[in-house]
Amino acid sequence: MKQIFDPSNFNVNWDYRTMLIVEDVEPNFRHLQKALKPTKAIILHAKTGNEAIDICATNANIDLVLMDLHLPGINGYVATREIKKIRQDITVIAQTAFVFSGEKQKCFDAGCDDYIAKPIRSEELIYKIRTCLIDSGKEA
Repeated sequence: MKQIFDPSNFNVNWDYRTMLIVEDVEPNFRHLQKALKPTKAIILHAKTGNEAIDICATNANIDLVLMDLHLPGINGYVATREIKKIRQDITVIAQTAFVFSGEKQKCFDAGCDDYIAKPIRSEELIYKIRTCLIDSGKEA
């Protein structure tokens, strides 16, 4: 039997967490925002890699970044490397529709802590975030 990830089993309340969604496609951003709404996390939005770097450099409250890899200007790989230079403590989860061979390893090589393929299911997203926060030593 396939395991179903049910975020309600985790009693997720992240009202003390700040998450940055880096996504240039508005419907994709709204989908992620809606998926995270029940967690009560504070959600910030960046549409470019440069904007994401600037936000992470100036906001010490950011706990986690959901990084789209294919962005206008600098891509998510470069943005992740720059963010990790500034703030190694930030958890970065790559999100992409492109699941080519080697893509996952490229994400880890860039400094991402995990990877999620689009289309993103809300339950899987909550589970991945929770797992990444725990793995990085943060309360989830």
